[in-house]
Amino acid sequence: MSKLRFGMIGAGAISNLHLPAIQAREDCEIVCLADLNLEQAKARAEQYKAPRAVADYNELIAMDDLDAVVIGIPTQFHADAAIKALKSGKHVLCEKPMARTLELCDEMLQAAEDNGKVLQIGFVRRFDEDWGMMRKLVQEGKAGRPCMWRRIQAGAAPGPPNYGEWYSDARFSDGPSPESSAHDLDFVRYTFGDVKAVSAHMDHLSHHGDVLDNTIVLLYFESGDQALIQWSWSLPRGAAPGFGGMDVIGPEGCIHSNKNQDGKWISTVSRPDGLDTFEFENPRNADTWGQGQMNNFIHCIQTGDTPRATGHDGRAVTEIHLAAVKSMEEGRRIDLPL
Repeated sequence: MSKLRFGMIGAGAISNLHLPAIQAREDCEIVCLADLNLEQAKARAEQYKAPRAVADYNELIAMDDLDAVVIGIPTQFHADAAIKALKSGKHVLCEKPMARTLELCDEMLQAAEDNGKVLQIGFVRRFDEDWGMMRKLVQEGKAGRPCMWRRIQAGAAPGPPNYGEWYSDARFSDGPSPESSAHDLDFVRYTFGDVKAVSAHMDHLSHHGDVLDNTIVLLYFESGDQALIQWSWSLPRGAAPGFGGMDVIGPEGCIHSNKNQDGKWISTVSRPDGLDTFEFENPRNADTWGQGQMNNFIHCIQTGDTPRATGHDGRAVTEIHLAAVKSMEEGRRIDLPL
């Protein structure tokens, strides 16, 4: 059987997740990388034995010997690259967030449907056994239902040497809510189902960039469950991260964030009669994280199955973010759909 031929748009930090996952597959090969920093694209191409590197992603998309494209560039360009790739007959795995507007999300969905190609969004948390265990305990009712998933994270905005400055630049990004927090917004929706309303407070606190870098988003689900997601990039670079944590609280108890204890992964639930402890496997192997995501993408290309994280899931997270911005601007709870 001939190998599945890949192109990677973007040779930055996120390519370190996708390229090894492609290379690990004997039925795949990396043909070309594209990045405005051509020297970096060439270096990645040499590292992963790809025969070509180009500066313009349009040149990569036009190649007729590619079957699939992975998009890992600033959010501003996701839709343009994805739509062009889908229309050229290539399957697309696009990094989150899907796009900056619902109209662009819809164009991406339509391009995938019209051309019969897979469109998967990079919500890698869906392949994470750590978060997956918390989801399992929620769905087993260990905290009771309805319940609230709480997630808090505070640090500095991504930047050099590992990341580009574009994350804090409003020309290319909308800040932590759709960027970093997209994983959280998607995962709680993956756990609880559709969101019916959003309340949010968002502002710019840091001395860096011009995006809304301090966000508090409260989600109300059709199921009756809730989620509180607080993400901040407001700290100065070099400062120690602020408080970070995650738990699920409910009428029957509290599901605590998991931990690695003496080489074993442990999940704990505080209940009125004591502490329940659950051991679970968290191998970070071929079925988890970046490799699991890539395996799922390739499986769907080969079989026609639906990806674990679809374009519709990507659109839903963009809608949640836009509702949060609207809530901040209007000072009220916003019902979905917009």
